[in-house]
Amino acid sequence: MSPKLKILCIEDNPVNWRLVQRLLGQAGYDLHWAEEGLQGYQMAVELKPALVLLDINLPGLSGFEVATKLRQNADLNGIPIIALTAKTMKIDRETALVSGCDGYISKPIDPFQFTAQVEAYLGGQRDKVDQGREGVVLRQFSQQIVEHLEARLKEAQGSNRKLQEAQEALEIRNRNLSRLLALSQSMVAEPDPRSLLARIIGRAQEDLGLRMLHAFRVQADGGYFEGQRWTENGIEMTPPVRGDHVLPTRLKSVMNEGPLFGENLLQSPYWDPGMALGLWGQPSQSLLLPMPHRQVEGELWGFWTLSREADRPFLPFEVELVALIGGLAQVSLQNAELIFSLSESSRALASSYEIVESAYMEVHQAQAALSLRERQAILGDLFQKMTKRLQAPVSTLQIQSSALDEMEQGSGEWKHSVAQIRDSVGQIASLVKALTRRVGKQDNARPEWIHLDDLLTQELELMSIEGHLGDRGLRLEIGAKEAKVFGIYEDFSETVAQMVRHALGGPTPSPSLLVRTTMAGGRYHLEIEDEGGPIPPDGLSHAFEPFSGLREDPSEEDLVLGVRKPGPGLPSCLQLMSSYQAAMELRNIGEGTYLDLSLQLDPEAV
Repeated sequence: MSPKLKILCIEDNPVNWRLVQRLLGQAGYDLHWAEEGLQGYQMAVELKPALVLLDINLPGLSGFEVATKLRQNADLNGIPIIALTAKTMKIDRETALVSGCDGYISKPIDPFQFTAQVEAYLGGQRDKVDQGREGVVLRQFSQQIVEHLEARLKEAQGSNRKLQEAQEALEIRNRNLSRLLALSQSMVAEPDPRSLLARIIGRAQEDLGLRMLHAFRVQADGGYFEGQRWTENGIEMTPPVRGDHVLPTRLKSVMNEGPLFGENLLQSPYWDPGMALGLWGQPSQSLLLPMPHRQVEGELWGFWTLSREADRPFLPFEVELVALIGGLAQVSLQNAELIFSLSESSRALASSYEIVESAYMEVHQAQAALSLRERQAILGDLFQKMTKRLQAPVSTLQIQSSALDEMEQGSGEWKHSVAQIRDSVGQIASLVKALTRRVGKQDNARPEWIHLDDLLTQELELMSIEGHLGDRGLRLEIGAKEAKVFGIYEDFSETVAQMVRHALGGPTPSPSLLVRTTMAGGRYHLEIEDEGGPIPPDGLSHAFEPFSGLREDPSEEDLVLGVRKPGPGLPSCLQLMSSYQAAMELRNIGEGTYLDLSLQLDPEAV
């Protein structure tokens, strides 16, 4: 089966195209359509149809020009071009033949003959100009081409004038917008709403050449609209307009539709109320700009009226500029009032802060007095606990003293009693010394020789007395009784306290603690093992970093699962011990953690 022949119809009238499509489509042809000349030429180059039906009266390129252009393309030679023309004069048909057409079919198309006419041209029929008429027809064709070009030139000149006018208007609009942008930027530093509005009104008058401008804005209670106006004498206050006046009441129905001007304003129901208020007069060109409230839907925030000479109607870009200036005024005023309100609030807060600060000082003084009483009570409780702890060694002293009176000097029992007495006296002296340091009666910041194991036992004893250890079992393995260091007592007591707090700080209460001291290779080791749960690897790697507790908050899942974190005082421990060339290690062991403080001692001090 042979393919369908392609026929291209270049026709701007859709009705004619549908008729051609129906008639030739029923005859088995493949129809294509172009609505204008240049498009038709491009489609002919792509399709290379068997025949082109060309309307002579086309927009843009005329049918004559399209036929000439098609004939100049060597690839389209031999394709018959048939003119569709409503012109019935012989000279018109001959002009079509001279321009490159091979024949013509008159409009309106005869549906009973049209298909046969097309098939005749496909079969080789060609129409020709009568002999001797070519010169006349060519002159006629040339004249039509010239007339067509002149018409196109006039259209281009008219379009060019309109383009220049639009460009000039655009330049004016851009200048005004640039000035408006500069004005909006300068408004940020203007705190006074009245001065701000006066500046904006002055700029509107300057840019638009106004004779009069009124700017009204509703007051907080909605009872009236306060107004300012610009005249040739400057900016002045204008009589207010009541909130229930007919003009603002009617404006609520059109406040979202933009400015009204020209005849639309003159024929509107707002003209007469505005005339009664003296907002415009005749003869003049006037404009009314309603402004909806930005926070309260359905309410009118304010309105502007502008007037100038009767021979200067407002142009579209000027109307747009008025809307922009009005929007700028509205936003700037609201911002200025907000800033003023914030300033007032700031001053009120400052005054309140002074009152609060004064009250705080009074509370602080009262707290200091109360703290002194509480400290006395705490010290009394501490001394009471210390007294209970001292009862056993004192009782031992009494018993052994009585026994000494009955024993012979130098016997084994006598030596044993003396040793017990010395040990009890040492315990009492150590506890009293530790208590004296704790209550601040002795200078802890002065360097001295410190027996590390004595300090450890004293601090653990005091932490037990103060209730920090609770009912946890404490296993103490002292293995470096002779180790001592020259340093500040408070550094080591704080370090011991923070290490113990870490061991007690797990989410799972540790039933017991192992505290061990050893000497190895000239280094003193203080080791604490707990059973309070392991620490995730990330927590271990950052345990001794400053501000490690601020890295991130635990997730909800961590809180539910009780994920353990290192003691918050470990970084300060490492910092305190750094001046003693100490090292600290933290790792997981069993059901808890292992914490080691390693300290290099002077060989002569061991």
